Amino acid sequence: MIERFNGGSAAPHDVAIVFVHGFAGDLKLTWGNTPDYLRTEPSLSEWDLFGFGYQSRRRFDILKLWSADARLEEIAIELYSTPELRRYQRLAFVAHSMGGLVVERALVKYPDLRDRASHVILFGTPSAGLVKATLLSVLKQQIRNMSASGEFVLDLRRDWTNLGLDTNPPFHFLAIAGEQDQFVPPESSLGPFPEPVRRVIPGNHLSMLRADSPDAPCVRILADALTNGAAPAGVRSAARLAVEEGEFQKAIEGLWPRRSELDDSGARLLALALDAVGRRQDAIEFLEGHSASGTDVLGVLAGRYKRRWIVERRRADVEKAMELYGRGYSTAAARQPRDCDQAYYHGINLAYLELAYGGDYRAARERAKTVLEDCVSAVSPKDRFWRLASEGDALMILGRTEEAMQKHAEAARLEMDPWQALSIQEQAIRTADLCGLTAEELQRLSDLYEGRVP
Repeated sequence: MIERFNGGSAAPHDVAIVFVHGFAGDLKLTWGNTPDYLRTEPSLSEWDLFGFGYQSRRRFDILKLWSADARLEEIAIELYSTPELRRYQRLAFVAHSMGGLVVERALVKYPDLRDRASHVILFGTPSAGLVKATLLSVLKQQIRNMSASGEFVLDLRRDWTNLGLDTNPPFHFLAIAGEQDQFVPPESSLGPFPEPVRRVIPGNHLSMLRADSPDAPCVRILADALTNGAAPAGVRSAARLAVEEGEFQKAIEGLWPRRSELDDSGARLLALALDAVGRRQDAIEFLEGHSASGTDVLGVLAGRYKRRWIVERRRADVEKAMELYGRGYSTAAARQPRDCDQAYYHGINLAYLELAYGGDYRAARERAKTVLEDCVSAVSPKDRFWRLASEGDALMILGRTEEAMQKHAEAARLEMDPWQALSIQEQAIRTADLCGLTAEELQRLSDLYEGRVP
């Protein structure tokens, strides 16, 4: 049974959130006000909300007579087969208790559903099973499925691990426990998963889902997880980013098995896709082993080190990034004729790092002058927005703020993918901040890219 929580929509959406209740739960009552509060989140305005329900009663089954509540295997099949969900490019699953086992089973069994999953968020799910369920397993099939020593849980954990979903899931994953939950202890709800994806919120097995305001812990943790830090609209739209991540997953599936055979173009695409879905270390290790024939791959590898430095602030990463950008710049500048397209690409990143890491404004300004010269002489018509954005950043470094704004405004009007717009926006804001632009100017620069991507 499926029911839409946010009513009809004149404009069809590409993404949906699916709430799945637990044992003896209810399609609506389990979640209370939480879906209503999520509907008010601007970043989630492009998502449709559904509740998925199934029969689950407290009374014991009378097997081999008339009927009994379905096993989790059948419920997982029903979830996968629901016609209303098939039209969506990406699905976010939010599940409570036994419902999380249903979701996990469906994802393990159906690769196409796994490919379309953008988020999997489990509240109090007995992923490692319940010891107490063993005592009642002869009385009800669904309880038997939750047994820690039962075939269902053991097979599920084995299959989940064999598919690499513990370490590199193709979706955003969170396992959430209630700090007072005695029905599903943390060794079952959190234990099977790595530390970075574990969360604990106030409440017991049921009260953790009670929300009397948009600031309730269960609402906030869902909103933050589903938006991935997205802003209400524009390049950070959670819906757009979810769809885009799905495309990156498809690229990884096609390219990763033959990664040793890829040319520079394929290597670049694979590395960017890996980085986009959070597999930055895999991207770095792959590019380190790739024999590049051009300087573009050097820049992509440098970019992975730069991004990791921005997050983790390890000196070795920023120095490696500068070394790679420097090598790429020197190679491009030494070519006859000079490869201006690659020179400005490596040059503007060097200028940024000279500011951000070295604090060397003089070197950064000299570098920015050569970037502008290379941009003027660049010949490739491809990805013109990168060139315009590089000119804008170079002009900011040189103190020519209004000219910089004009270049970024021109770049923002061009068609680009959301990840490209987001990358340009972030780099521009970081550069502008280092150059001392006011808060109003920073906001103005950020707004240029919000909502501009077709």
